[in-house]
Amino acid sequence: MKVKTLSSLAAALVLAVIAVGETPSAQKGNKADKANPQRDAAAVVDQAAVVAAQLPSYPLKDCVVSGEGLHAMGKPIDIVHDGKLVRLCCKGCKKMLRKKPAEIVAKIDAAVIAAQKPTYPLKKCVVSGEGLASMGGPIDVVHGTRLVQLCCDGCKKGFARKPERFLAKIDAALIETQKKSYPLKSCPVSGEPLGDGHDFLYGTQLVRTCCAGCEKPFRKDGEKLVAKIVKARK
Repeated sequence: MKVKTLSSLAAALVLAVIAVGETPSAQKGNKADKANPQRDAAAVVDQAAVVAAQLPSYPLKDCVVSGEGLHAMGKPIDIVHDGKLVRLCCKGCKKMLRKKPAEIVAKIDAAVIAAQKPTYPLKKCVVSGEGLASMGGPIDVVHGTRLVQLCCDGCKKGFARKPERFLAKIDAALIETQKKSYPLKSCPVSGEPLGDGHDFLYGTQLVRTCCAGCEKPFRKDGEKLVAKIVKARK
């Protein structure tokens, strides 16, 4: 069996990233590619993974810079800035991101908190296990495009050491909470009865499919399909 080289894998991912927008590694030009193609390939892989992971829970439908709809100028431009997904309507908005990155990221974080706070599933700090209000909190922390609530500032360091471990606990709680009122009886992909089903999150929204094989096709058209689930809840 032939194994794809890192450069060929990167090339495929570059095409995928260009289809939805641009990342900083795609903007650097050919000099970096020629100087260290393996490093550039790894950067493209990493940034494509960040976009894929954070896109389902990205909170804004409008460009954070211009206020225009993200699709107003065609396909949105997806940029990873310091590990954070930023979606823009056009290349012209990238200049403002370079000028005021902290201000723009703060707007995204505020939107994440506003969108996810009403359905946050835990009453206790995911790090300490203490009640969220036990130290005067909760403290709202945004990791990528996900809200994490902690009991105090001291727990931020603990979370930062093992974020994926703590996010897995939040994910499990989201699934358990939403399962009780899940509105669909059939798979949104195949149309088959759910049966025991296969549960996963698209962003912070529970999705139930008839089998694990339906998760991949769901994610290809996730934004459209998850809207059906949200509508069915109302």
